[in-house]
Amino acid sequence: MKKFILSALVALFGFAAASAQGTIFNNPANRAYFGVRVGADITCPGNVKSGPLSIDMFGNGAGIEFGGIYNIPLVANLYIEPGVKLFYDTYPVDDLVSGDGDWTTEVDMSIRKFGMRIPVMFGYHFDFTPDVKVSLFTGPEFEVAFSGKCHASVDGESASESIYGDDGMNRVNLLWGVGAGIEFSRFYLGFNGGIGMLNMSGDSQVKFHENRVTISLGYNF
Repeated sequence: MKKFILSALVALFGFAAASAQGTIFNNPANRAYFGVRVGADITCPGNVKSGPLSIDMFGNGAGIEFGGIYNIPLVANLYIEPGVKLFYDTYPVDDLVSGDGDWTTEVDMSIRKFGMRIPVMFGYHFDFTPDVKVSLFTGPEFEVAFSGKCHASVDGESASESIYGDDGMNRVNLLWGVGAGIEFSRFYLGFNGGIGMLNMSGDSQVKFHENRVTISLGYNF
């Protein structure tokens, strides 16, 4: 009897382990769903380069994004996830001084952008339990700015000017994203980075790229 019970327990645990492993990599309950996301951005501009010169002109800045995604299962736990998001990002222009040799003052200047992002992520999720999933994803992210201003403040006086136009900045960026997400029940926590692949300078002799890190929270319906 003891041997029979022991054999039954071993078989039961083996079946449970096999079922769990199958769910981790291929969950039959996969379905398409919508989700909402809100994220905190850290914009990380690269150095401005012209020929052999490389200038650390911009600092890292903060921003926010908000939008939605649609998760579509492909094969097993592989999925594609397009989305649409609005963003508002800022980053500072470092160490600017105006004046002449007899009088100088520090200029507080920053870049401020508002626009839209369209990410298309390909990923794979690992379903450890019905309520706990971990996903890894990568893919392109198209970004277009509706408006962009260079805001300057000197001695209490401030002004803004568009950063677009002849030899200004480019409105369009294309980033390659990579990240990871954790889902608990319908709630989502994500971490992802985007590597800017386009030159953001309107002057072909000058080059710099905008990169980004985002921490996001969400809810899946």
